[in-house]
Amino acid sequence: MNLTDKIKIHLDQIKQLKGVENAVLTQRDGNPIQSTGVWFSQDEIFNVCSATSAIFNVGIHLHPNDMKYILIEGKKAKILIAPLKSQLHNSLNRILEQQGIINDMHEFFIAITAQPDVNLGGIFLQTSECLKKIKTSLITSGESFKPPLIQFDNQRIQSIIKGFNVKENEDYNLNIASFSLSFSEKISLELRKVLNEFSFAIPDLKYAFISVEGGFIASKIIKKPHLYKGNLDNISAMSYSVFQTANRCSWLLKKMKTERILIDCSNSFQFINGLGKTIFNTEIEKSRQKLGLLRLILPQFSKKIKNLIKKASEIQDHRTFDIKRLLGDLVIN
Repeated sequence: MNLTDKIKIHLDQIKQLKGVENAVLTQRDGNPIQSTGVWFSQDEIFNVCSATSAIFNVGIHLHPNDMKYILIEGKKAKILIAPLKSQLHNSLNRILEQQGIINDMHEFFIAITAQPDVNLGGIFLQTSECLKKIKTSLITSGESFKPPLIQFDNQRIQSIIKGFNVKENEDYNLNIASFSLSFSEKISLELRKVLNEFSFAIPDLKYAFISVEGGFIASKIIKKPHLYKGNLDNISAMSYSVFQTANRCSWLLKKMKTERILIDCSNSFQFINGLGKTIFNTEIEKSRQKLGLLRLILPQFSKKIKNLIKKASEIQDHRTFDIKRLLGDLVIN
């Protein structure tokens, strides 16, 4: 039995969990390795792997040393993205590195699609066990995956497709409207007030901010400014990029919009919540905070922010501007 067949057996064990629809092992740059579960079209195989790869890579960039997994949630599904090199299996990781099978800390990752009401605890336990078995298979086989080519020839594409269940292509038309949102002084003050209330409610808050299109920060609060001096704008831009890419991935997999993202790290939680035309982004230390409690608190403040964003949008929709006044006296000869 070759290595990819062994990996498929391990992925099948995750698929046996109630509510799990699909599990895919992918290389960091989007090269598909193996899949089990629901059928993919040929286009979806590469689109899904490239989208999850983009999310995974930005997550690693935000948290290079301690990221454990990324959880994407929407109305129709949950999508879990976890690195093959989990910190739970340090002894196996060292063997893989010594044998040269895995040279990069985050060379492979697994993406799992599940129904929205699935038991996450069961998925996390089974995923950890599956990753351990995949690593063991890599070690005992002595094989490694070669880095993918920049361009795939037809023979290589067909080889990858054979490892997936393939369905017929379907045509979908998804139009995304662009927007530009600005806030009045009154709404800006109200947003700041909500963030202050959030800060009091979460003692171990590191930062919280609201970003508009492109990741530009509209309002923010920072508990430890010295840790993020000049860096918060980059975090905002990358977090916005993660959310937009997650939206694409959610649409490809389940034809749904992403509502929220959780990036679980060894020492902190990062939450990215979609609020219409903006995102609400926060990072919280783990020392005294329980995930279950945070997931109860966050929606209360997200709802307040969303109502203010909606009010700002309604005000802007009723605004008109005079193009002549905007451009001045423009004379074209």
